[in-house]
Amino acid sequence: MANAISKTAYYTLACRAEDARKPRPLCNDTFAARFMDDEARRIWTRFQSFDRPNASNAARHRIIDALVQEELDRAPDARVVVLGAGFDTRAYRLRGGRWLEVDEPAILTLKDAKLPVTEAKNPLERLPIDFGTESLARKLEPYQDAQRTHVIIEGVLMYLSTAQRRDMLAVLQQAFPHHAVYCDLMRASFQREYSADLHAVLASMGASFQDMTDTPESLFLEAGYTAASSTSVPQRALELAGKRVPAFIVRRFMQPVRDGYRIWKFERR
Repeated sequence: MANAISKTAYYTLACRAEDARKPRPLCNDTFAARFMDDEARRIWTRFQSFDRPNASNAARHRIIDALVQEELDRAPDARVVVLGAGFDTRAYRLRGGRWLEVDEPAILTLKDAKLPVTEAKNPLERLPIDFGTESLARKLEPYQDAQRTHVIIEGVLMYLSTAQRRDMLAVLQQAFPHHAVYCDLMRASFQREYSADLHAVLASMGASFQDMTDTPESLFLEAGYTAASSTSVPQRALELAGKRVPAFIVRRFMQPVRDGYRIWKFERR
């Protein structure tokens, strides 16, 4: 995987693989271990000491799992699009959905070799795209659907400029007029106060956060979306780990932590 952002997929993968080995996993992605090759282990050595961010990575995955599964329980034939899919394995783990994973050719080729689509328990297609040279709008044209579609954008938006984020939302609105977006949004103040060390390692790999703001959700609201739900990643990570007292403290007394990094569900009707 040549580009630096794709390298971060190894980091989030390793977080889930390590989580699945624990007695009390947060998201329990048992498929993640399939991709833990030498490159993944090498990158993991640079991140394995970041206990809280690593737990948050597993927790954010679990939060999105639950939100999407709730929708698929109601409409099991719904289309689910995973943009910047990385090593996402939800098509193998969740119940229902017609899945479309979109990412760079190198990472999808690797996925095909280690976790073929034929093993997925739900219909799954993989759509390769060179995000730097190819049009996402054109790639998605064959999949345009007026029915309600679910779009997962996890661990992606903080690496994009504001203009790139706006362009992505415009493409989604054209391709899927009725859709829900599930994404993680981090406030600039949270990144500065609680994630600076982690970001320094990411930046050393060439993957820096861009155009951070303390109201990241405003981009969606200005684009005509409505906020359906918002879940604190740090608080939920503590709850899932059974740490009730720290979770209570974060909820009641640590608003910058509670609200600084959240999973949002936005609706576009």
